[in-house]
Order: sequence, then C-alpha cells, then structure tokens
Amino acid sequence: MKKTNHTMRRIRSWIRSPRHYVLKAKDKLVGLGEGFYSQKRESYSPGDYRWLALTEMLYGGRQLGGRSSGENIGGDRMSPCHHGYSRAYAEFLKPIIIDGIGDDFIIVEVGILNGNGLALWCDLFPQARVIGMDLDLLNFEKNRAELEDLGAFEQNTPEVYNIDQLDRNVVNKVLREVLGDSKVNIFIDDGHHSIESIEITFEGIKPYLAENYVCFIEDNFDTYDHLARRHRDCRWTTRGEMTVVGNR
Repeated sequence: MKKTNHTMRRIRSWIRSPRHYVLKAKDKLVGLGEGFYSQKRESYSPGDYRWLALTEMLYGGRQLGGRSSGENIGGDRMSPCHHGYSRAYAEFLKPIIIDGIGDDFIIVEVGILNGNGLALWCDLFPQARVIGMDLDLLNFEKNRAELEDLGAFEQNTPEVYNIDQLDRNVVNKVLREVLGDSKVNIFIDDGHHSIESIEITFEGIKPYLAENYVCFIEDNFDTYDHLARRHRDCRWTTRGEMTVVGNR
C-alpha cells in the first residue's frame, strides 16, 4: 500500500507539472553536460537557472548521483542532476529580479543546514534582509568559515535563529520575535519536509507575508493536496516535489 501511495503521488506530480519533468530530463540527458560545470557563474545573469545551479555548486558542492553516490559532496537543490529546482526558482524569482527590491525586502529560509542556500540568497539579493532558521545551527556554524573562504557573505550577512518546525508555539514565538511588524517577500521551507512541519511553518509565516510574495516548499509530494484547499486565498502550483505559493 505504501509503495502504491508513493506511485500515485508521483503520478499526480507528473500530471500537474509535466514541463518541469520534461526540462529536468532534458537537462540530465542532453542539456547540461560535464562542460557546464567548468563554467563560471558570471557567464549567466544572476537569477538565471544556470547561475543558480553554478552558485549552489560553488558553495555547496555538486551532486551527481543522489545521496547514496560517492559523488555526493552536497548541493542537491538546484543541481540538474538531482532535484533540479533551479528552473522553478528562476521562473518565480524573475518578476522580483526585474522589478528590483528595496531595503525592506526580507527572505526567510527554514532549514539552512550548511548554509549554502543563505550564501546564494545573499549573493542574489545583497540589499535584502536574509534570515535563516534551523533546529540545529551547528552545521552552519561549523561550515561558515569555509563558505566565507569561498567568497560568501561579502555583500550581505545573514541572520540565523533556532526554530522547531514541529512545535507550533515555538514557530509562532520565533517568527513574532524575529519579524515583529515586518513582512516577508520570499519564504523557503527546506527543513523537516514532513507534512506536519510544513503545515505548522506555513500557517506560522502566512500572517507575515508581504502583499507580493512567493513561497517555495521543497521535497514533499503531498503539500499541494494537503494545503491548497485549506488556503484558497493563495495561489498554489507545483514543480515536481516543490510546491510554490504566491499571489503574483
């Protein structure tokens, strides 16, 4: 039964976002070959899907064959050889990049692990207030010096805070203390990945979302089915295992 449910979730995902899977397959098979990884990210405009993939590689390594592969040295979000979210991020971030941002622009990422995502966001949005949250900040603290040696945080410095996504009271308390009356423009959930944690965290951040916002919720096929009907005031879509929420 469990395998059947997993297969059905994948089928629903393919139906909802066929173009995502076609482009992901193209990138893997014929699009971004070995030569791509020898390029400099400066070859592409900031925010381009290739810029995102190369920046992740710069700060988080590259992942060619999944977590069980010996090639895995980190960096599985933007990599066209793994999750391949870079096209989706580029698609939904493009209007923000075109419009430009002000000094009150805020990005919140929950689930920062080693901090390569924070490094990417600080490079892409040097004027923004970049906030990272995680249950355990030790991974980031241990890796921070290495990131800085690679050039991270030269233009922008992130804030980091502890949060427990499975405790609604803690989530609400931390967000209230960190954000106050501020509004969040971009929210990323790359944390616990369970539907319970996703629901608690989204419902916690929702009151703080700006008039124009976009949320990226990664690595769970069930997010759309579980939350879209409960929050009909938001615009929901999927790109593979990633659910995107916004009002643009």
